Amino acid sequence: MSPFAYTVATFKVLLNYSDVENRSVPWYNQKNIGNIFSAAGYKTFWLDNQEREQLATTNVFSLLSDRFGERIWTNFGDYDQALIDTFNARIRAQLGSKNLVLFHLVGSHYFYQDRFPPSFAKFTPKDIPYQGLHIQNDKDKQIVADYVNSIYYTDHILKEIFNLFKDKNAIIFYISDHAQDNFESSTTYAHRCSTYGVEIPFVVYVTDTFKQKYPQKVKQIAEAINKPFMSDDLIHSLLPIVGIHTKDNLESKNLFSPQFDIKRKRIYCGDRLYEK
Repeated sequence: MSPFAYTVATFKVLLNYSDVENRSVPWYNQKNIGNIFSAAGYKTFWLDNQEREQLATTNVFSLLSDRFGERIWTNFGDYDQALIDTFNARIRAQLGSKNLVLFHLVGSHYFYQDRFPPSFAKFTPKDIPYQGLHIQNDKDKQIVADYVNSIYYTDHILKEIFNLFKDKNAIIFYISDHAQDNFESSTTYAHRCSTYGVEIPFVVYVTDTFKQKYPQKVKQIAEAINKPFMSDDLIHSLLPIVGIHTKDNLESKNLFSPQFDIKRKRIYCGDRLYEK
């Protein structure tokens, strides 16, 4: 699950050591993955298809992406295929022996009908089961169908990203900044501080080369599948699994560690206890 139901709030705690427990320390004073991977000898790249470059000079995305060696914005409003094209055109030739590449997808942010090409309009309202949803009319049904198509397209983009690295020694983390509450808890849709609004997908993909080189790490990942996790502690899991250790890392927050605290109280949207 995510700690917030909105992008900016989540990004303040997703890629650094900020979390619920140390919220008294300003997020921008915490070490983040751009700094840390660079210090560990990695070439770092930030590719962004969600934020406009002209806006990212003053917000959280500027402060985070500025810690990367190179940051590139696609043409805002393009489909996420633009990230693949940008990687092939501008990043692939720059890769070194150790690389951190961050793809910031626009994903399923509304308006959903703008998030996938017409060729990916696979699902129509008649294909969607609406039981349990607070649907009021055909317009609402179309919104849900568009949302499903946006996810269908994102699955395609993820496959393309996996293919970029399939012949490398690589590990890929896919995680959403937040979810969407589409008529699940009320007659509204998109952002909402509800359990539906913070329950997110989290995928770890490893290549065949990674499996061969690090069978113990693959075992650790597999053993973590059913552990309860909130993404503000991502950094505590991401760094150790790639062999980076800092004084700020806590084993109790490392999802892939036997010492991971499965009883942590997960507080989302500032003051809500996740109990599902």
